Amino acid sequence: MLRYQFKTCITNGRELYAFVEEELNDRRMSTRTEAFPESLLSFLYLDVEQLRLIFQRLSDGVRRVITEKSREESEQVYGLFCELADYHVYFELLRLDWKFRLDRARYMGYEFPQNFLQVEYLDEMLDRLLALQRQALDLLTQIWVTDTSDRTVDEKMTVCYLEAEQTGKELFRFQPQRMSYELLYRETFAEVSCPETVYDLIDYHLRECLKREIKMRVCKNCGRLFAVTGHGGTEYCDRPFDEKGRTCKEIGAFRVWEKSKSEDEVFKVYRREYKKRFAWIRAGRIAKDEFYSWSEKAREKKMECENGNITLEEFERWLKDS
Repeated sequence: MLRYQFKTCITNGRELYAFVEEELNDRRMSTRTEAFPESLLSFLYLDVEQLRLIFQRLSDGVRRVITEKSREESEQVYGLFCELADYHVYFELLRLDWKFRLDRARYMGYEFPQNFLQVEYLDEMLDRLLALQRQALDLLTQIWVTDTSDRTVDEKMTVCYLEAEQTGKELFRFQPQRMSYELLYRETFAEVSCPETVYDLIDYHLRECLKREIKMRVCKNCGRLFAVTGHGGTEYCDRPFDEKGRTCKEIGAFRVWEKSKSEDEVFKVYRREYKKRFAWIRAGRIAKDEFYSWSEKAREKKMECENGNITLEEFERWLKDS
């Protein structure tokens, strides 16, 4: 019969995940790592609505396992849990948990399978995750964006939760965690979380962000929170943003460059003349070789102007007469 372990810790700025599956004499272990707190932030912005169809298929499949007592149906349902685990590392725990449940139901000959296959848990999970996403993002935004005071995180948290008590606002509720202090699978010695549910993983990483005072900022490009590490003045995150794979930071740097150039009168007059003459190629008013020869001389004149060797008026006159 199947047994499993799922453990995680934070060490040297990285999240270490270790999964162990044991069945008879077969023991398999796999590990994954992520930069802390990437797993939490990526999960909080995960579009869980796109998973609604998968969760519906899971619920329907589990109900068929219960009624038909079918091993084939059970294997199909497990395949859906594997598909779900590809979306996020947190769902690896859900995969292992339900692999255990399905295996236990089969081992018991599908006698009273509902004792192991609580399908209502799956029915409610998606809406619960949406609520947890909203609550966690609200809390991080309050601590790092809304409250700009010099108070400590503990002081900000105190104010936040006291105000919630008075207004009735629903905040994230932290729960007791199963923790140990151990050598984790010969990888590292650390304080280790032994979560039982996906909710425990959200809870664990959220509290670690707050305890360690991992500062957050809203990205000026995508509008999402990101952890401020390294250079504290950055205003853009490292998330991929467009179909070309460019990150918000790369796009932000380009926009800063564009803005600086738009404010640069020398560049503006050069760019205006460059675009005009480039259009002449298509119109047949100038040959490509002639254009490239002109653009090389224009760049030299532009550099002279930027270095102060000629005035902007002289540069504009040269562009007009060249």
